[in-house]
Amino acid sequence: MKVKHDKLLEQYDFLGGEYIDKVKAKYAPGIGLFLIRFSSLEHTLDLCIADRLHGGSHHFGYLVIEGNSINSKIELLRKLFPKSFTDPKVFRKLTALVKRLHSVRVFRNYLAHANWNTLENTGYVRTKVDEKDGEVIFRKVRITPKVIKAWIQRVNKLEEQLSDFV
Repeated sequence: MKVKHDKLLEQYDFLGGEYIDKVKAKYAPGIGLFLIRFSSLEHTLDLCIADRLHGGSHHFGYLVIEGNSINSKIELLRKLFPKSFTDPKVFRKLTALVKRLHSVRVFRNYLAHANWNTLENTGYVRTKVDEKDGEVIFRKVRITPKVIKAWIQRVNKLEEQLSDFV
């Protein structure tokens, strides 16, 4: 992901939103499909955890993960396969899966929490406002329809790999 940081140079931050109005028809289907596919991936993660906790029923697993964030679920999956009790080959696969799950989670957060009125024609959009030494810093991530499509493909592949893993 391409990320950059810009300082607030003006006294006021007026947003026009003109560019997103021009391109929203190109963005909306990808954003929607990504969120649908991510939801499916999270459901697969839930099932993997539930199966690992109690193979006879998902009931206990769902009681454990109820209300947990996606980050907590990913970390719980990692902890359910301790290195000392897991075959090294399986542990390496798990480590790679966890890393990819976190990457997808971060992109989902960027996509879902982006301030779309700040979208620039370069594809950069504000995703977070930070402060550093009393100055306002905007985190901007490059999100284009092409980037979203690539992440959708990653999510689809990751969901398949996660199912195969467990």
